[in-house]
Amino acid sequence: MILLITIVLVFIFLSNLFIYWKIFLKVKDKNNKLVRFFYKIFPIIWTFTFITIPIINSSFLRAYFPENSSYFDEYWNLFALLGIAFIIIGISFAKKARKVYSVKPMDEESSELITSDIFRIIRHPVYSGWVIIFLGAALISDSLISLILCPIIYVILESHASIEEKLILIPKYGDNYEKFKDRTPYRIIPTPLNFLLIIIAVIIVYVGFLNIS
Repeated sequence: MILLITIVLVFIFLSNLFIYWKIFLKVKDKNNKLVRFFYKIFPIIWTFTFITIPIINSSFLRAYFPENSSYFDEYWNLFALLGIAFIIIGISFAKKARKVYSVKPMDEESSELITSDIFRIIRHPVYSGWVIIFLGAALISDSLISLILCPIIYVILESHASIEEKLILIPKYGDNYEKFKDRTPYRIIPTPLNFLLIIIAVIIVYVGFLNIS
Protein backbone atom coordinates (compact mmCIF):
# COMPACT_ATOMS: atom_id res chain seq x y z
CA MET A 1 0.00 0.00 0.00
CA ILE A 2 2.70 2.49 1.03
CA LEU A 3 4.82 1.59 -1.99
CA LEU A 4 1.84 2.31 -4.26
CA ILE A 5 1.20 5.67 -2.56
CA THR A 6 4.89 6.55 -2.89
CA ILE A 7 4.85 5.69 -6.60
CA VAL A 8 1.77 7.89 -7.06
CA LEU A 9 3.48 10.79 -5.26
CA VAL A 10 6.62 10.42 -7.38
CA PHE A 11 4.41 10.33 -10.48
CA ILE A 12 2.66 13.54 -9.35
CA PHE A 13 6.03 15.21 -8.78
CA LEU A 14 7.32 14.19 -12.22
CA SER A 15 4.04 15.16 -13.89
CA ASN A 16 4.27 18.57 -12.22
CA LEU A 17 7.73 19.10 -13.75
CA PHE A 18 6.58 17.75 -17.12
CA ILE A 19 3.64 20.19 -17.27
CA TYR A 20 5.99 23.01 -16.25
CA TRP A 21 8.24 22.38 -19.26
CA LYS A 22 5.33 21.61 -21.55
CA ILE A 23 3.88 25.05 -20.79
CA PHE A 24 7.24 26.72 -21.30
CA LEU A 25 7.86 25.05 -24.66
CA LYS A 26 4.34 25.04 -26.10
CA VAL A 27 2.33 27.90 -24.59
CA LYS A 28 3.15 31.34 -25.97
CA ASP A 29 0.81 33.33 -23.76
CA LYS A 30 2.35 32.96 -20.30
CA ASN A 31 -0.23 35.41 -18.90
CA ASN A 32 -3.08 33.03 -19.65
CA LYS A 33 -5.24 32.47 -16.54
CA LEU A 34 -4.70 28.70 -16.53
CA VAL A 35 -0.95 29.16 -16.95
CA ARG A 36 -0.76 31.68 -14.13
CA PHE A 37 -2.84 29.35 -11.95
CA PHE A 38 -0.43 26.50 -12.64
CA TYR A 39 2.55 28.69 -11.76
CA LYS A 40 0.89 29.30 -8.39
CA ILE A 41 0.17 25.64 -7.61
CA PHE A 42 3.46 24.33 -9.05
CA PRO A 43 5.52 25.06 -5.88
CA ILE A 44 2.66 23.80 -3.69
CA ILE A 45 2.62 20.41 -5.47
CA TRP A 46 6.44 20.34 -5.37
CA THR A 47 6.52 21.00 -1.61
CA PHE A 48 3.65 18.61 -0.82
CA THR A 49 5.27 15.64 -2.57
CA PHE A 50 8.70 16.36 -1.06
CA ILE A 51 7.32 16.49 2.46
CA THR A 52 4.79 13.65 2.20
CA ILE A 53 7.07 10.93 0.77
CA PRO A 54 9.42 10.63 3.79
CA ILE A 55 6.58 11.13 6.27
CA ILE A 56 4.35 8.30 5.02
CA ASN A 57 7.35 5.97 4.74
CA SER A 58 8.56 6.71 8.26
CA SER A 59 9.18 3.77 10.58
CA PHE A 60 7.25 5.71 13.23
CA LEU A 61 4.02 5.02 11.35
CA ARG A 62 4.36 1.24 11.66
CA ALA A 63 1.18 1.16 13.77
CA TYR A 64 -0.72 2.29 10.68
CA PHE A 65 1.55 0.87 7.97
CA PRO A 66 3.18 -2.40 9.17
CA GLU A 67 5.37 -2.54 6.06
CA ASN A 68 7.29 0.54 7.27
CA SER A 69 10.31 -1.06 8.90
CA SER A 70 13.19 0.65 10.69
CA TYR A 71 16.37 0.94 8.63
CA PHE A 72 18.76 2.41 11.22
CA ASP A 73 17.37 0.54 14.23
CA GLU A 74 19.44 1.43 17.34
CA TYR A 75 21.61 3.83 15.31
CA TRP A 76 18.63 6.06 14.52
CA ASN A 77 19.46 8.73 17.14
CA LEU A 78 22.76 9.52 15.47
CA PHE A 79 21.28 9.66 11.98
CA ALA A 80 18.34 11.74 13.22
CA LEU A 81 20.77 14.37 14.50
CA LEU A 82 22.54 14.28 11.15
CA GLY A 83 19.17 14.64 9.41
CA ILE A 84 18.30 17.71 11.48
CA ALA A 85 21.67 19.24 10.56
CA PHE A 86 20.99 18.60 6.86
CA ILE A 87 17.53 20.15 7.04
CA ILE A 88 19.01 23.27 8.68
CA ILE A 89 21.69 23.45 5.96
CA GLY A 90 19.11 22.94 3.20
CA ILE A 91 16.80 25.64 4.56
CA SER A 92 19.81 27.94 4.92
CA PHE A 93 20.73 27.40 1.25
CA ALA A 94 17.19 28.16 0.11
CA LYS A 95 16.85 31.21 2.38
CA LYS A 96 20.12 32.71 1.21
CA ALA A 97 19.07 32.22 -2.39
CA ARG A 98 15.66 33.81 -1.80
CA LYS A 99 17.29 36.87 -0.25
CA VAL A 100 19.01 37.72 -3.51
CA TYR A 101 16.74 36.02 -6.01
CA SER A 102 13.00 35.93 -6.44
CA VAL A 103 11.23 33.61 -8.87
CA LYS A 104 9.76 35.61 -11.74
CA PRO A 105 7.53 34.64 -14.69
CA MET A 106 9.62 32.89 -17.34
CA ASP A 107 8.72 35.50 -20.00
CA GLU A 108 9.99 38.46 -17.96
CA GLU A 109 12.92 40.19 -19.64
CA SER A 110 13.88 42.69 -16.96
CA SER A 111 15.47 40.36 -14.39
CA GLU A 112 19.24 40.38 -14.05
CA LEU A 113 21.62 37.46 -13.71
CA ILE A 114 22.58 37.11 -10.06
CA THR A 115 26.08 35.87 -9.30
CA SER A 116 26.64 37.17 -5.77
CA ASP A 117 26.36 35.66 -2.30
CA ILE A 118 25.57 31.92 -2.34
CA PHE A 119 25.51 31.96 -6.16
CA ARG A 120 29.30 32.25 -6.00
CA ILE A 121 29.34 28.68 -4.68
CA ILE A 122 26.49 26.94 -6.53
CA ARG A 123 24.40 27.94 -9.53
CA HIS A 124 21.08 26.55 -8.26
CA PRO A 125 21.06 26.87 -4.44
CA VAL A 126 17.27 26.48 -4.19
CA TYR A 127 17.46 23.02 -5.78
CA SER A 128 20.48 22.25 -3.61
CA GLY A 129 18.38 23.12 -0.58
CA TRP A 130 15.61 20.76 -1.64
CA VAL A 131 18.03 17.85 -2.21
CA ILE A 132 19.63 18.37 1.21
CA ILE A 133 16.26 18.81 2.95
CA PHE A 134 14.94 15.59 1.42
CA LEU A 135 18.05 13.71 2.55
CA GLY A 136 17.62 15.11 6.06
CA ALA A 137 13.96 14.09 6.12
CA ALA A 138 14.88 10.60 4.87
CA LEU A 139 17.39 10.19 7.71
CA ILE A 140 14.95 11.40 10.36
CA SER A 141 12.07 9.30 9.03
CA ASP A 142 14.22 6.13 9.22
CA SER A 143 12.85 5.08 5.84
CA LEU A 144 14.59 2.76 3.38
CA ILE A 145 12.35 3.87 0.50
CA SER A 146 13.12 7.54 1.16
CA LEU A 147 16.86 6.77 1.31
CA ILE A 148 16.64 4.95 -2.02
CA LEU A 149 14.81 7.94 -3.51
CA CYS A 150 17.54 10.40 -2.43
CA PRO A 151 19.88 9.79 -5.40
CA ILE A 152 16.86 9.64 -7.72
CA ILE A 153 15.67 13.03 -6.45
CA TYR A 154 19.18 14.37 -6.97
CA VAL A 155 19.29 13.15 -10.59
CA ILE A 156 15.83 14.59 -11.28
CA LEU A 157 16.71 18.04 -9.89
CA GLU A 158 20.14 18.01 -11.53
CA SER A 159 18.43 17.27 -14.86
CA HIS A 160 15.79 19.93 -14.21
CA ALA A 161 18.51 22.50 -13.49
CA SER A 162 20.44 21.46 -16.61
CA ILE A 163 17.35 21.86 -18.81
CA GLU A 164 16.62 25.22 -17.18
CA GLU A 165 20.11 26.40 -18.04
CA LYS A 166 19.90 25.25 -21.66
CA LEU A 167 16.39 26.47 -22.42
CA ILE A 168 16.04 29.56 -20.23
CA LEU A 169 19.24 30.92 -18.70
CA ILE A 170 21.79 30.55 -21.51
CA PRO A 171 19.41 31.91 -24.21
CA LYS A 172 18.51 34.80 -21.92
CA TYR A 173 21.92 35.78 -20.54
CA GLY A 174 24.24 34.39 -23.23
CA ASP A 175 27.96 34.87 -22.61
CA ASN A 176 27.32 36.26 -19.13
CA TYR A 177 25.88 32.93 -18.07
CA GLU A 178 28.73 30.99 -19.70
CA LYS A 179 31.19 33.08 -17.68
CA PHE A 180 29.08 32.48 -14.58
CA LYS A 181 29.30 28.72 -15.20
CA ASP A 182 33.08 28.96 -15.42
CA ARG A 183 33.28 30.87 -12.14
CA THR A 184 30.72 28.65 -10.40
CA PRO A 185 31.28 25.11 -11.70
CA TYR A 186 28.88 23.29 -9.37
CA ARG A 187 25.27 23.15 -10.48
CA ILE A 188 23.68 21.79 -7.28
CA ILE A 189 26.11 20.11 -4.85
CA PRO A 190 29.47 21.88 -4.28
CA THR A 191 32.73 20.54 -2.88
CA PRO A 192 33.28 19.45 -0.10
CA LEU A 193 29.57 18.70 0.44
CA ASN A 194 29.56 16.21 -2.45
CA PHE A 195 32.35 14.18 -0.81
CA LEU A 196 30.54 14.32 2.53
CA LEU A 197 27.39 12.92 0.91
CA ILE A 198 29.36 10.05 -0.63
CA ILE A 199 30.84 9.19 2.78
CA ILE A 200 27.38 9.30 4.38
CA ALA A 201 25.98 7.06 1.62
CA VAL A 202 28.72 4.47 2.31
CA ILE A 203 27.99 4.61 6.06
CA ILE A 204 24.24 4.20 5.43
CA VAL A 205 24.85 1.11 3.29
CA TYR A 206 27.19 -0.29 5.94
CA VAL A 207 24.58 0.22 8.69
CA GLY A 208 22.07 -1.58 6.51
CA PHE A 209 24.39 -4.59 6.27
CA LEU A 210 24.90 -4.55 10.04
CA ASN A 211 21.15 -4.67 10.62
CA ILE A 212 20.65 -7.48 8.11
CA SER A 213 23.41 -9.66 9.57
